[in-house]
Amino acid sequence: MTDYEPHPEKKDGKRVLIYLLAFFVVFASVDAFFFYKALTTNTGTVSDNAYEQGLRFNDIINEAEKRLENAP
Repeated sequence: MTDYEPHPEKKDGKRVLIYLLAFFVVFASVDAFFFYKALTTNTGTVSDNAYEQGLRFNDIINEAEKRLENAP
């Protein structure tokens, strides 16, 4: 009779490979889902002159503050 018993939690190469592949499959699936949602929920152009509005942003803020100061 031998006293040798294999280690019960010994990981073999196939199990590690399966875990590694499963990780990348889940990762790729989540990436694909986010890619799909990004393309299907794109609303397009919000404003035709966004650049000009951005340049005038401080002027718009100043006008709003002046209106608040002059409000009754």
